[in-house]
Amino acid sequence: MIWLSVLAASLLFFATLIAWQSQKKQLKKRIWRQVQVDNLVKVKQHKAGPIEVLTESSLLVEFTYNEESFCCQTAFRPDLYNSFKAQQATFILIDPENPKQCYYNACQQTRYAKLWIGLSFALLVCLLLIAAFSNIQVA
Repeated sequence: MIWLSVLAASLLFFATLIAWQSQKKQLKKRIWRQVQVDNLVKVKQHKAGPIEVLTESSLLVEFTYNEESFCCQTAFRPDLYNSFKAQQATFILIDPENPKQCYYNACQQTRYAKLWIGLSFALLVCLLLIAAFSNIQVA
């Protein structure tokens, strides 16, 4: 039971660290740069790509930043897809230091980190309840 407590505590620690880093990225929105989408493809993958967009439909976005062509895979967003298909000017936010990182991916990472934190708390509460009930039965 001690190893389970250590596992839950470490999971909580790492999930909180990931959430903090992701939130820090989101709060620094002023550093994100807006770029126009050159090409957009809807893809469905199960084995490759960023972990935050696996198992759901995603978009492969091609754009130009500083005269270089880049692409990033991001979660499917109907507004972005419909805007591009209607041949309207479509933009995404990217990290200027790492152009393959899209702003929306940073938002997705935060969502999963919140899930990990919630599950860690639930596991710790269950462990505390088990410990409390086992002490009551022994006494």
